[in-house]
Amino acid sequence: MQPLDVALIWHMHQPDYRDPVSGRTLLPWTCLHAVKDYGEMVKTAAAVPGARMTFNLAPILLEQIERYLRGEAMDSWLEAARRDPAEMSVEDREFLLRQFFSVHADRHILPHRRYRELAGRRGSGQAVQVGDFSEQDLRDLQVWFLLAWSGHHLRREEPIAHLLKKGEYFSEREKAALLQSYQREMAATTDRYRQMEAAGEIEISVTPYAHPILPLLCDTDIAAQSTPGVRLPKTPFRLPDDARLHVRLGLEMVAERLGERPRGMWPAEGAVSEAALRLLREEGVLWAASDEEILARSRPDGLSDRRHLYRPYTFAGLPLLFRDRHLSDRIGFVYAHWEPERAAADLIAQLKNVALIAPGGVIALILDGENCWERYADNGYPFLIALYRGILAEPALRMATVSGALAGRPAQPLPRLAPGSWINANFNIWIGHPEENTAWEWLARARREAVTDGEMETATGTAVPEKIRHLLRAQGSDWFWWFGDDHVTAQADIFDRLFRRHLEALYRAAGLPTPFDLHNSIKRPHRLAQVREPTALFTPRIDGRISDYFEWLAAGYVDLSPGGAMHAAHAEFSVLLYGYDRENLYLRLDPEEDLPSLMGVEGRLEIRLAAEDDWIVRLQPEAGGLFLSRPGKSTAAVKCTAACGRIIEMAVPLATLGLSPGDRLRISIHLLRAAGEIARWPAEGPVDLPYRGEYLEKDDWRL
Repeated sequence: MQPLDVALIWHMHQPDYRDPVSGRTLLPWTCLHAVKDYGEMVKTAAAVPGARMTFNLAPILLEQIERYLRGEAMDSWLEAARRDPAEMSVEDREFLLRQFFSVHADRHILPHRRYRELAGRRGSGQAVQVGDFSEQDLRDLQVWFLLAWSGHHLRREEPIAHLLKKGEYFSEREKAALLQSYQREMAATTDRYRQMEAAGEIEISVTPYAHPILPLLCDTDIAAQSTPGVRLPKTPFRLPDDARLHVRLGLEMVAERLGERPRGMWPAEGAVSEAALRLLREEGVLWAASDEEILARSRPDGLSDRRHLYRPYTFAGLPLLFRDRHLSDRIGFVYAHWEPERAAADLIAQLKNVALIAPGGVIALILDGENCWERYADNGYPFLIALYRGILAEPALRMATVSGALAGRPAQPLPRLAPGSWINANFNIWIGHPEENTAWEWLARARREAVTDGEMETATGTAVPEKIRHLLRAQGSDWFWWFGDDHVTAQADIFDRLFRRHLEALYRAAGLPTPFDLHNSIKRPHRLAQVREPTALFTPRIDGRISDYFEWLAAGYVDLSPGGAMHAAHAEFSVLLYGYDRENLYLRLDPEEDLPSLMGVEGRLEIRLAAEDDWIVRLQPEAGGLFLSRPGKSTAAVKCTAACGRIIEMAVPLATLGLSPGDRLRISIHLLRAAGEIARWPAEGPVDLPYRGEYLEKDDWRL
């Protein structure tokens, strides 16, 4: 009996977590998975002679790893891990206590006495009692968080093995050595992949550059074919040239880093359509893959006979494989809490059953190659070793790369291909919800206003301009994954923010003003800034001093302190006081340090206001004060009144703003230097302030 080829595809991907406006990396998962999973997975494969499999790498992932290795990532989490607790502010300590238990508790906290003790003292509530933790407690927490992100192989090397055995009372020197070992591990990862592919032990395939949903880039209306009646964005997105650039750039980036050769492609989320696959074939893609339900919907008789799943197909001349959903998902979602050898034996038994009905066939097991392992014992190593060895020991089974499995096998042509993804054979995760549709509409607007077709046509090769890369990164699937109601994360506000910041960076690169709505969250923020209205009309003296306790007593306030899962690197302002009389809107900020040193020589502070019209209030002490202007308009700026001393006080004419009683005024604060924006408040987006006008002093005022 001919053996069944088992084609494993491990998909490695993280979105671009760098805020392109501030330059800061807001989440650490690319770096931590590089340490725990990307190198770990190929080390485990190399530990079993004869094992063959395919690793699919997203170019946006490789780009981020290189940024870390060049020292350009400015990762807020890693900076928090490096910092000596003796030099930490209260906010820094709160961040550690909120975020550094972000690991799988059963696998990485409960088995370790010291980490378990710290977690117990931290508790599960929102309140953080910083005073309950000593500097040594916080340093131990930093080290245990980092240790939780080491895999099987690193845990047997120094200094990790020693630190795991020691367990507590870690020193700054030991923590620094741990971080250095992680940097070395990350630096070796790409070379490992290159060497193993050159030796014929693995195959490397690729995803389009920024992990976009290709069929939706080609035409968002395709979603109605897989989900009739779905509510689509008002402005259709039909830009197949954008999809083509993702494909071309992805292939070229991987070729430049890992070797020039034809490569297959796992389209992001297994999302396919006829137009997308024709595009892949035209760009020279070697093969592609998707989910079994796509095949079922593409065949007249579906998959009532599952033997039809275990063979190659072609569409428009492009070879295709379709994943066995049941067995792929057992690895991703079922086996983590089984005893590893039993889990591997169960999967091998099911593979042998497939071999009985489809001898000489090929089965594709395709899944995420990084996120599931934190739920497995020893980062999945015992399971994977047992699985690889077990397959190799079975005469009815043979491990194969995708290209190896396709070689010499006749492929059946598909006259039509149903559009959809690996999730329910549709696109509902990424389009159809009002939040998702808003994101698509803003994306279409930015593409239309900030990029010309000519710029896209000339954007070829790996030297694609950064402006175009901002657009491509905004087209990634991950932002849309967290919009809508399908998935929940405490960090949804960060994904929302990153999508909008990529669009903002695109407008800036194009020399255009940023639409004000890009400063508003699409998704409801994890935490809304608290707002208290003024209690009466009042007129402060604009002198930059706290000259009278009662001067601002009637003012309203906006809480600017950071919320959600993001660590705010800048805490210069925590409260905005505001109010008005019949002539002016008054604003007051109390900086932690004097404004000139805060802003720098070329710096400025911007207050962005939006009611019926959009306005920018620019505070530039070196240029002579405060100026009110319309963004993108040629009208002259209006000089306003300001004073910068111990506090910052500003008066803005209400007549110019055109406010009427009952209006809502959106406001946000931005600190800029020569290199661009470095901070904004509130971090989650602008807040709405009600404007009552002179009715504020009437007892019978009603909204």
